[in-house]
This record gives sequence, C-alpha cells and structure tokens, in this order.
Amino acid sequence: MSVDDDLFSEFNDFNGAAPAPLTRDEIDPTKYVKFLTQAWINERAAPDILKYEQASVDGLLAKIDEQTMVIDELDSGKDTSVIISILYQTELERIKFVLRSYLRTRISKIEKYCQFILADTNSKRRLSKAEILYAEKPSLDEAVFCRVVEDVGDFRLDE
Repeated sequence: MSVDDDLFSEFNDFNGAAPAPLTRDEIDPTKYVKFLTQAWINERAAPDILKYEQASVDGLLAKIDEQTMVIDELDSGKDTSVIISILYQTELERIKFVLRSYLRTRISKIEKYCQFILADTNSKRRLSKAEILYAEKPSLDEAVFCRVVEDVGDFRLDE
C-alpha cells in the first residue's frame, strides 16, 4: 500500500456501509504534509527511486495555491492580519522546501541512474509522466565527451 493509498483510506473508514469517498478538498492539508514528508524521508534514504506520490504532490500543490490566495488577502488587511500572514508565509515556505527537496531528490536519482531506470520496467513504472519525459530527453545544453577506440581520420559530425 503506497502513501497515496494511505492518504485516502485513512479518511474513508468502512463502518458497515460504504461511505462516499472524500474529495481532495475535504482532506486536511496537514495530512498531505505528513505523507509528503514521509515520502521525502523515504526517497532520500532509499538507494532506488521509489513510487512517485502523485496524490500527495498534486494535493499539496493545490493547497499551496489556496493558501497563497489566503495570504494575499491577509496582506491587504489590518496590521494584526499582517503578523498572521507572516506566520502563514513561514509555514508555507517550510512546506515548499519539503516539496522541492522531494522533487530534487527524485531528479538527482533520475540523472544519476537514468540508463538503469529506463531499462528496468519496474523502476520506470515508479516515475511520473513528466519524469519519464525528463529521463528520455537528453540535455542539449551539456557538453558531451566521446572516446574513440581507433583512429578513423578526419570526420565531421552533422549538426
């Protein structure tokens, strides 16, 4: 069971009758932070790339957008709401740090083990669609060094 499964199953307890599944808006934002923080710790500690936590990342991004709008409204208010806004901004920056670090950790693993991840179907299934595109597309801004086994004389590469 993945973190995404835990996220929704924790809120959808079965009490004899099948409850209506909760939507993303009904889930407490602290749960997204909790699950993404755990996924971040696991990703940093694991030698292999782990399953991408799509629901946690998407839910947290939506909540970040909502919270940003709330902060903007508080900034235009009274002097006391400015202090509350600063507290909200601080917490929002902490959450963004965890999210960025989680994604950065995944990207560094993809860059380091790109050939293995693309060759192994189990590893490739753990990537998001954007990560697969990133892994398959070479960086055209990086220098490439080649070692030639034997002399072939003058040779021109097409651009």
